[in-house]
This record gives sequence, C-alpha cells and structure tokens, in this order.
Amino acid sequence: MTDIREQLCRHVLEKYGIEPEILPFSREDYTVLRHTDTGKWFAVFIVKDRQEFGLPGTGEAEIVSFKILDPVLTDLLAQQPGWLRGYPSRRWNWLSAVLDGTVPLADRCRWMDESYAATKTASKNRKIPLPKRKTE
Repeated sequence: MTDIREQLCRHVLEKYGIEPEILPFSREDYTVLRHTDTGKWFAVFIVKDRQEFGLPGTGEAEIVSFKILDPVLTDLLAQQPGWLRGYPSRRWNWLSAVLDGTVPLADRCRWMDESYAATKTASKNRKIPLPKRKTE
C-alpha cells in the first residue's frame, strides 16, 4: 500500500468510519471503499501496468477512481495533469487520479468526499425544498 493510498484510507476512516476492502481478485492491491448501508462503491484503488491506463513509461501505476456526477466537470478535470478519464469505465461518470503525487492530497480528499456523497442512498441524498414565499 502506498503512502498516498494510506492517507486517503485514513481520511475515509476518520470521516466516515469506513475501512478499505480488498477484493478477491488475483492481485491483492485492488481495494474498494463502499457505503456500509448500500454496499455501493465510492472509490476503488487499482494497480496495473502504466500502459493499460494510457500513461507513458514502464512499470506499474496506482490510481484511485471516484464517482463524479457532473460530466462537464469530469471532462475538465481529466484534462489536468494527474487525472484520467473514467477507469474502469468511461460511461459511469468515474474520474481517476494517478497516485504519484501530481494531484495534491487536499484535492483527492475533496473528490473522495464528493464521490461518497454522490453514491449515497436516495433517501439520504434528497434535497430539502425551500419554504415558499408569501405573496402579498
């Protein structure tokens, strides 16, 4: 586990009380963070060959993917250094950050929180309407 992954997992544990879960894949370095009430993923850590992510160089790279509801924002961020457009799927409004130190920790924590909020249950994510104005 990299230091950056440890920092993000510590942030989630302290803020939401959620611990990372290692998936039963052939590699042990696939980890998800999921809501305890719904089981929905709000982040996934993946380690693969750099070329599979479309990154230059050789060897492995580690990413963390977040769910971002605004596709325009996702496209804008994906053009910034250290960000990739949606891995594992471009269709699911996921945005990935390469865990190489390019993206500041504060930004990664912010998008982790956004992803957590975006994947909440509908009842907990419901908007409360404003009171109506009185007309004279």
